[in-house]
Amino acid sequence: MIEFQHISHHYPGKPENLILDDISLTISKGECVGLTGPSGCGKSTLAKIGAGHVRPAAGKVLVNGRDLTCRPNREVFMIHQEPDLFPWQKVAKQVAFAMSKPDNRRVEQLLALVKLRGFENFYPGQLSGGMKKRLALARALAVDPELLILDESFSSLDATLKNELYEDLRRVWQSTGTTILLITHQSADLANLAHREIRLSAAKPTTISETINLVRT
Repeated sequence: MIEFQHISHHYPGKPENLILDDISLTISKGECVGLTGPSGCGKSTLAKIGAGHVRPAAGKVLVNGRDLTCRPNREVFMIHQEPDLFPWQKVAKQVAFAMSKPDNRRVEQLLALVKLRGFENFYPGQLSGGMKKRLALARALAVDPELLILDESFSSLDATLKNELYEDLRRVWQSTGTTILLITHQSADLANLAHREIRLSAAKPTTISETINLVRT
């Protein structure tokens, strides 16, 4: 279970300019939750707080009861808009590097899961944009995190490829049961994937404006 408890945040040195105000949400193990809201509302900031990369002005992030606020860790892994791949490292090595203990069989399983079987010896520069996204997903799964955060990870892709990758993500999630926080501008991206949609407000400071239970098919 992952808990964001009363998270508030402001710009450095400007406590009067709150970005996030008293955000609380709980994500149960195996759940996929969508976080939506307009540009600039603080979605990415909340993601970075969840991943331990940013210290909130107030509040805590708990993972299975452990306080991991502002403590980068393997329990929470975030995939950014642009994959942080090592250009000098081949596909299989990228996945193995993310493991606490490299396991070639597990590497093969993950690459097959994200449709990259046969590309083990390719470098990132030899991959298409969609393949790079799939590699980033395989590497994240290799970490085996308690929570996987996708921060607008497919937003730069054309609609056809984006829909294909969301379908792949759904298949991967059903196969692995990984707990996911999916951050996006568009509610449509959550179709047939997320259990809940958490909508952040357009008004500042940002709060949770609505929680919607979604029907999945």
